[in-house]
Amino acid sequence: MKTQNASHLKCRFAILLLFMLSIGSTNGCAVRVVPPRQLSEPVSVFLLDHGQHSSLVLPGKTGGLVRYSYGDWQYYALGHTGLVSGFNALFIDTPAALGRRELPGPQTPANVRSLIRIGIEQLFELQAESLEVSRLREDLDNLFNSAQASRIYNAKMDLYFVPHPEPYTLWHNSNLMVARWLGVLGFKVWGNPIASNWSMVDD
Repeated sequence: MKTQNASHLKCRFAILLLFMLSIGSTNGCAVRVVPPRQLSEPVSVFLLDHGQHSSLVLPGKTGGLVRYSYGDWQYYALGHTGLVSGFNALFIDTPAALGRRELPGPQTPANVRSLIRIGIEQLFELQAESLEVSRLREDLDNLFNSAQASRIYNAKMDLYFVPHPEPYTLWHNSNLMVARWLGVLGFKVWGNPIASNWSMVDD
């Protein structure tokens, strides 16, 4: 039995290794993000590339900032980052999490960098319509507040998490969710953002 389990783990590790190599090979094919045109009341939003996943920072309703992120419940929210959890998160529909954290201070790139505790490989300051930002923030906050009874805090990620109703997989990961949020804000996203390989362009 132990030999069989070890074989299964080796197989899963090999699959994960192949996946990571494939992700690395796609870094040259950046996903293009095209901003909306003719904004009447632009505000700054911040797209954060953390290496293999992404998150989005919006201006707060009454000042400050709010960071949102999406990920696998076991791996991302609970911090169970073992091989089995990683395999399940990538290749099986698993329970998902919505992360949220209010941040103080000015709505500037420097302030965002100073407040985020995990690594940021790239930070993109984007301009979006204030009304659309308010609508997205309200939708995400309503979703978050509706699951407050299950809220947990992950100190490593410095985020509060609640269950998200849409299952997580490699093909429905944080980068794809952030791309959807950008679409709500009026951005066009060209390419497959399965990996966090963002590039900002003019239309």
